[in-house]
Amino acid sequence: MAVRPLEVPPILRQAWGNEVVDAFAVWLTSVLEERAISRDEYRQILSRLDILEHDMADLKADVQELRREMNERFDRVNERFDQLHKEVDDRFDQLRREMDERFDRMNERFDRMNERFDQMYHQMVVQTRWFIGALVVIGTVISTLLAIAQFVR
Repeated sequence: MAVRPLEVPPILRQAWGNEVVDAFAVWLTSVLEERAISRDEYRQILSRLDILEHDMADLKADVQELRREMNERFDRVNERFDQLHKEVDDRFDQLRREMDERFDRMNERFDRMNERFDQMYHQMVVQTRWFIGALVVIGTVISTLLAIAQFVR
């Protein structure tokens, strides 16, 4: 690419002189050639930046879609965990009710056994009283018979 000579404002030529301005122009041109880029290179860089910007926009859209999908999946997983938690709670509630019912039935059985023991105890007391009473009567009869037998002899 052909570099056109650097134009210096006339006021600089008057202030610095032609020799200094020409040296400055050469120096500035070399600095610009080393550190600056041409219009074609600038356009290529801009087109590459446009491509990168488009790719970044696509990537951003993909990341947003991925986040949305992940959030939906996490929501479904959370719903499933909530459902499982409810099922486990329901099962434990059912088990607790069943255990309470069984304990109630056992308590009823113990109550019936206590009633039977009370009845047996009452029967034993009654029979013991009758037995003692019968012994007393038999003892009295025997004593009376012995006393009569002694007087009769």
